[in-house]
Amino acid sequence: MIAFVTSERFEFLDAKDRDRLEALAKLDQFSDGQEVSASGTPSEWLSLIVSGGVDLRTRTKDGEITLARLGPGDIYGELETFADLPEGVRHVARGETIVRAVNKHPLKQELKVHRSLASGLLAVYCRSISEKVRAANEVATGRSTGLSRPPPRLGPRPPHLSVEEVAWLSVLGLDASAASGDSVVQEGDTSRSFYVVVSGELEVRKHAAGGEERTLATLGPRDMFGIMAFVDGKPRSASVIARSEVSLSRVEVDVLEKATHLNFTVSFKFLGTLCSVLGRTYRDTVYSIVG
Repeated sequence: MIAFVTSERFEFLDAKDRDRLEALAKLDQFSDGQEVSASGTPSEWLSLIVSGGVDLRTRTKDGEITLARLGPGDIYGELETFADLPEGVRHVARGETIVRAVNKHPLKQELKVHRSLASGLLAVYCRSISEKVRAANEVATGRSTGLSRPPPRLGPRPPHLSVEEVAWLSVLGLDASAASGDSVVQEGDTSRSFYVVVSGELEVRKHAAGGEERTLATLGPRDMFGIMAFVDGKPRSASVIARSEVSLSRVEVDVLEKATHLNFTVSFKFLGTLCSVLGRTYRDTVYSIVG
């Protein structure tokens, strides 16, 4: 049976940290079609699916659609910590479903005491949110509303990073540049570096069904891109094209791994930043789908 101590998703956590999660967990069961959670209500549980499945759904003007289908070994409840999701987003059990659920209040106390658990859990969250962003992008590019950015009522999107975050991330990176029209990363590439935009503008583009290329987002100074490939090691889900001359900081996987192993503060800050950026990206994508 899938558990925190045996799940591949948590395999990089120390054995004692996995035991701590298991000690906090309780089994929960849901019937087919039962609503597990919904946006707008506090998310008090981090859940690991043992059997069955959970669909992440949202209401649109055309009816309800599925954003992601989660199965045994997947988690949910982590995303709401980093993103305010649109009203109408909900988790629904698919078949008879059993989960191991950890209440976030005692979990927070454990995280304050055990640093390795705090950084390890953020790494798990990054991968899980990245997978949900990829799934939502596939939905977005398959719909006529395929621009993954917030609707006007949300106001201008702030940069992904603060000035301070750009400064310390850039120390880890190498200077890079691109001319207008250049492709910095290509959809399908297997490279894993990520980039911080120092100056200039870029577009994130993805091929939809039928070969049509759609613009998912526009990036500017203090934004990041390439982080999903860095987190989950999967091929690039979209291309990033320079709209003007751009200056970038490119951070390679090995440089960051060395830094995070040497310094807990760097590791925790970086993983927290990744989760926040991925969470906001997911929120913006879902808003674009909702329309």
